[in-house]
Amino acid sequence: MTIDWWALVLVAVVSTALSVLFVTLLAAGIRLVVTARGRTAGATLTLSTGYALLGLAGLLVLFGLYLIIPPFH
Repeated sequence: MTIDWWALVLVAVVSTALSVLFVTLLAAGIRLVVTARGRTAGATLTLSTGYALLGLAGLLVLFGLYLIIPPFH
């Protein structure tokens, strides 16, 4: 049995990058939604951007579940 080291490194890099992307999307989305709730002027764009970022984070989770669960392929 041999280990494909290149594939292992690739999985580690992609997993780390997508984890950082998820945390960034989630943190930015929460921050924008909370910021928009505290003010009245210009809150519509901030609130919609925050919800869009939270939606992208949710889509990233759904894509991960799609990749993990074999019957979805």
